[in-house]
Amino acid sequence: MRLIELPADYRNRVEQRLDSLSRKYNAAYELRSPKQRNLANALVSQIGTVDWQMEGYPTTDRQRDLSIKFHWGHNHRFAEGFDIPGRMGDRHLKLAAEFFEGFGLPLDHFRDKDILDVGCWTGGTTLALKMLGAGRVRALEEVQKYARATNSLCQDIYGFANVDCAPVSLYQFESGSFDSVYMPGVVYHLSDPVLGLRRLFNRLRDGGDIFIESQGIVAPGPICRFDSNRANSRDNLSELNRGGWNWFSPSPDCLGAWLEVAGFEDVRIFHSELLGHNRIYGYGKRNSHKEITRAGLSTPTIV
Repeated sequence: MRLIELPADYRNRVEQRLDSLSRKYNAAYELRSPKQRNLANALVSQIGTVDWQMEGYPTTDRQRDLSIKFHWGHNHRFAEGFDIPGRMGDRHLKLAAEFFEGFGLPLDHFRDKDILDVGCWTGGTTLALKMLGAGRVRALEEVQKYARATNSLCQDIYGFANVDCAPVSLYQFESGSFDSVYMPGVVYHLSDPVLGLRRLFNRLRDGGDIFIESQGIVAPGPICRFDSNRANSRDNLSELNRGGWNWFSPSPDCLGAWLEVAGFEDVRIFHSELLGHNRIYGYGKRNSHKEITRAGLSTPTIV
């Protein structure tokens, strides 16, 4: 594992890359027809609606707000004057800028590749990957309403035949092979991060790579803070749980260790505060299949 020391001009480089990505993204996804606009209006009309039955919950008790209520994920400009603000703002593009600059990626790194996009929310990261030249994008989103929204956005509105979203948990996804896994803002939401990373390792082809971004802590050594899935939630858990789905906050060494234990090699890690707080970025490669130490895993039958 190698900890990357970011250059002194890193912030400026990321801001320049972000500006370029934002202009390209907005140009790529501007609506071209009345049919597209009608479909987009129908899609965004769901914002603010509450539906727990679709997600398989008997009530709203103890469930997080983001799973029950429809929130738009990332900023999206359908057309001039038709801007939809997202809970994550333009983070889908900021993260891409940091991945490119922090790991020194060429502009065509994702071109023509099969990409697995884990935790896409309403499709912002999925469309960003397609804009970056991905050949095929398979997204995963366990919240059913967001998986449907991603498919509507990518397929119905923009007409991508080689983009789709599977409405399943990462722990239930066991098919397909990919050149890259893209998973920003997800690993710290997992109760079993090592098992989740191993499942992704198994989905990569030899020579494939993984991109991880996580909430984290700045501390020496492979340690993490345990927040549980109730941290920052309301005292009255019969109310919608508006926090509390951040299980772990790893240190840079910890995220690197998770990746290596899961089987990844050539692991590189860096820490950045450009998003306003501590974020840890990780990269690793699957060079070939290797056995995992199964003792203690919650799913010991995993290969």
